Parts: sequence; C-alpha cells; structure tokens
Amino acid sequence: MKRTFENRRRHPATPRHRPARVTPPAEGTREVILQAALRVLGRDGFPALTARNIGREAGTNLALLNYYFGTKDGLLLALFDTLDAERVARQRALYANPAETLSEKWRRAVEFYRADLADGYVRVLQELTAHAYSNERVRARLQEHTRTWRGVLRAAAEAHLPALGIDLDPEMVANAVGSFWLGMETQHLTGVTEKEGTFFETLDRIGEWIEQREHRGGKKNARARAD
Repeated sequence: MKRTFENRRRHPATPRHRPARVTPPAEGTREVILQAALRVLGRDGFPALTARNIGREAGTNLALLNYYFGTKDGLLLALFDTLDAERVARQRALYANPAETLSEKWRRAVEFYRADLADGYVRVLQELTAHAYSNERVRARLQEHTRTWRGVLRAAAEAHLPALGIDLDPEMVANAVGSFWLGMETQHLTGVTEKEGTFFETLDRIGEWIEQREHRGGKKNARARAD
C-alpha cells in the first residue's frame, strides 16, 4: 500500500455517500509548495522538513502535498530538479559566454558559490545528499545530477584549457574541481573557518594562475602575429 507524505499507512474507509467533487488547486500551488520546502530545508535542516512545517510556510495543507508529490521522497526528488535545473543552466550560460576569459568566468563561479552559500541552497543540496546515503531513489537521482555537473565542467575544460597550453584530461579536471567543491561545501557547513581551510584563498589563487596563463598565451600569440 502506498505511503503518504507523512509515511503513515491509510486504510480506505467504505464511503456511505458519494464524495464531494474536489476543487482543483490554484495554478502555481505546486511551485509555492516547492519554494516553501526549500526555505524550510535551507533554514532549519532536513529534520524540520515535515508536512506541517511546509504547509505552514506555504500557507497550504497536507492534502495538497500528497496531491502533488505523493510521498516525502517525491518532494525531495522535485527539490533536486528545482535546484539543479536553475544552476546548471546558469553555469552553462557562464562558460559559453565568448565575451569573458576563463579567469573571469572562474571568479564569477566563485561569486555564484558565495551567493548559494549565503541564501541556503548549498545547505539544501548537502541535506539532500545526506538523505541519499540511505535512500536508493534519491541516491540514483543524485548520481544523475552529479554526472550532469561533471559534464558541465568537462565541457568547460575542453573549451578553454587547450588555448592556455594546459594538457590535462578534461574528465580528470572536472572530477578534481567537482570533488574539491563538494568537500569545500561540507566543510563550510560544518563550521570550518577560512583560516583553517583557506577555501576562498585557494580559489583566488587558481583564478590568478589561470589569468597568468592567459597573459602568457596572449603575448605568445602577439609575437607569432609579429613574426
């Protein structure tokens, strides 16, 4: 028997009369519930992600959560989609912009991360990741999204590194950057300070190193044109 959002078994009762017609929810209600769940999860953590708290935050009721998502897992998977779709599109647009150098794009990606950390989205993703350890459905979706992000980084490496004279496997670069970023997120959320981890200092140094490679490449190209 299917479990509801609150994971309780509900036994159907024999109706004594014809049920009243259900009024369809207002347009946009699903998005309102999702945004409310994101606020609860980002602000209060996974244990607080209950139907009661989400309903209070969204100004709606349990019946509508069941109507749209069926179970808590269904809501979590929808949260995955909402979070990643916006950010994957953002990063793809960033790296595809021909008007910016790779060092400029790198620094913008760091600023995006600062914003995501401040507004709670990083916490949301880490909370969902923790839930994936013991939930097969969520784990499978997380792996799918991780592959998507790795693809974004790999494409950026393929497009930009050869011009800088960097002969590294784009797949390895994508894995290294992605793994560092996930580790940094975990440490930020567990209170590791910048003095201890030097996270942003490391990111700044990488940006400076990329910029130096760009300048060297520009001078080399200038000499080649002069010759």
